[in-house]
Amino acid sequence: MAGDVALVADIGRQSVRFGLTGGDAGMVPRDVRKFLTVEHPTFTSALVAYLGGVGLQEARLPSVLAVAGAVRGDLINLTGSRWYISLTGVEAVLRVRPQALNECAANALALTMLPVSAFTPLQGPAPKLVEAGGNYVVLGTGTGLGVAALVTASGKLSALQTEAGHMSLAASTPDERRFADYCTSKGLQFDIETLLSAPGLLLAYEALSGGKKLDKPEEVTRNVGRDPVSTAVVRMFVEHLGSFAGDLALAYGAWDGVFLTGAIARALHPQLMDPGFRRRLEGKAAFRRQLTEVPVSLVNRNDLELLGAAAALGNA
Repeated sequence: MAGDVALVADIGRQSVRFGLTGGDAGMVPRDVRKFLTVEHPTFTSALVAYLGGVGLQEARLPSVLAVAGAVRGDLINLTGSRWYISLTGVEAVLRVRPQALNECAANALALTMLPVSAFTPLQGPAPKLVEAGGNYVVLGTGTGLGVAALVTASGKLSALQTEAGHMSLAASTPDERRFADYCTSKGLQFDIETLLSAPGLLLAYEALSGGKKLDKPEEVTRNVGRDPVSTAVVRMFVEHLGSFAGDLALAYGAWDGVFLTGAIARALHPQLMDPGFRRRLEGKAAFRRQLTEVPVSLVNRNDLELLGAAAALGNA
């Protein structure tokens, strides 16, 4: 499969990126082009436009689609988008049945294509190369919260697609309880993503400020140290992210590494170096010692979905 040219796609709520991989040029995606969902009525329309642009309208192309949503069955609904993906419809265009996976699972597979120098260590042990024999977990914070595990089975790394971001939020500090009470007062059903996401930063600011609303998450992250509410919100966000990361390390036996991806994690790099993140990650009484040995790293890349889709083709 790696010797053939194939198509990879990163399908989000507002846009899709297509690229080519394989063949003599190697596995790193190339000829990458972006299309907005508002520009095309359907995903297939954008796909046909891309194929025309790269002169492959008649080609028979294997493909992997990294999708912002749960991948189940032939018809995939995109979270927060008017688009849906019909795998049968894509097969009609590409003449080969596509492979689809959740975008966070693609993020996890992408780590297998990166050198250890691509990982920025946080507090604790140095990061390890991602390779078969280890177990890892990936948390992606952005417009939502994505979670995937990368585990060794039969001597090979496999990505586990999950919706763990929608587990129930367990408040354990005064600010977290205040946030939870505020959500309840507004009739919101809250899960971990309700806090650990870009909209979550804004909702948390509203909760801790007594109702003041901001327009953009950057208004929170850029005012740490200047605005007491922003400072408290980011501290709560970072510490709960640490607690959740520790839970996931236990759930998946991810003793070899936890990786943080996404725009919010990158924006909060200085705050993630705060001892509170690591303290909450390790704060599990029975396994505190084992968790002190888990490396935690920030991945400063914004092309992981396409890399992961290419990696999925290489593992096929």
